[in-house]
Amino acid sequence: MRTDYHPTPTEVVASWIPHDARWHEAARAAAAVGSDELRRYVTGLVHEQRDGDRELGDEYDLRSIGAVVEDMGVGGLAAVEWNKVRDALLLPLTKRI
Repeated sequence: MRTDYHPTPTEVVASWIPHDARWHEAARAAAAVGSDELRRYVTGLVHEQRDGDRELGDEYDLRSIGAVVEDMGVGGLAAVEWNKVRDALLLPLTKRI
């Protein structure tokens, strides 16, 4: 059994943002516009601690984002394949229709 596996930054974000009840609706709306808008939204969460126009001040939110940053490792958001994260957000919705 392989125990040294580390998820890629894309896998981390694609697993986190679609399932986080605090941000998944806004992230889906951004993804519906395009990958660049999604990247800007998630970058705002991670680097600016902002949910759109709202500054994040809740300690739980900040710790959650800190854990995501740690899980992404050295590649960080620059290594994320945003089209795959966009698919993770939008494809489950289209498959339900």
